[in-house]
Amino acid sequence: MFDLLERTELLMEDSRLYASIVRGDRGERDPAVLAFTMVHNKTMITREMLQFYYRLWTGPTLQVDVDGSNLESEMAERAVYLGKMLFVEVLSAIEHCAKKVAAEQGIVQGPLSLRFILDSTMAQGLMTADRNREWNDIITVRNLAVHDNSVSDRSKRCVIGTVTLSMRPNRMMKGPLSTFIELARISNQYFYEWLSSVRSTGRLDEGNV
Repeated sequence: MFDLLERTELLMEDSRLYASIVRGDRGERDPAVLAFTMVHNKTMITREMLQFYYRLWTGPTLQVDVDGSNLESEMAERAVYLGKMLFVEVLSAIEHCAKKVAAEQGIVQGPLSLRFILDSTMAQGLMTADRNREWNDIITVRNLAVHDNSVSDRSKRCVIGTVTLSMRPNRMMKGPLSTFIELARISNQYFYEWLSSVRSTGRLDEGNV
């Protein structure tokens, strides 16, 4: 649990830094500033909830009616749930902002899903194929978490930054306890990278996709 708290603190620090950089370039109303601010705030709430559970379960007197033999699994279940919710919220903020930035940069036609926008970025030479693969895996994990209770519909081994996930058909995805929080942190970093790349060109031309 303590490791998860440290990871949320890193995500909050990253979000503050990225918001500050973007704000300095474009002002407070920039959609990217709002996205990073939202990520920071959602992470702060998640951190507070993790701290609550940590204190609840590790205090001198156990304050909940749970058999001691089940304590570890109960803690893990809550940690995974909170991490999953944070990851979904972070991707939601990123997708909302990416659509606005894509319109700003000239992608105004077609199905402006996050996957479409990122594929278009790669087609413009502004993203490597390896990074696009990671993004597609991030989106797949998000979709499975939202729509299928994290149960996979395929066999796949995903390597996303420092995270490795194993997927098997009709089974829940398997990864470390920190998986969802770390995916949220990686997604936030990759989004800042994408934002910097796209805006450095002045325009994305959807017609070349």
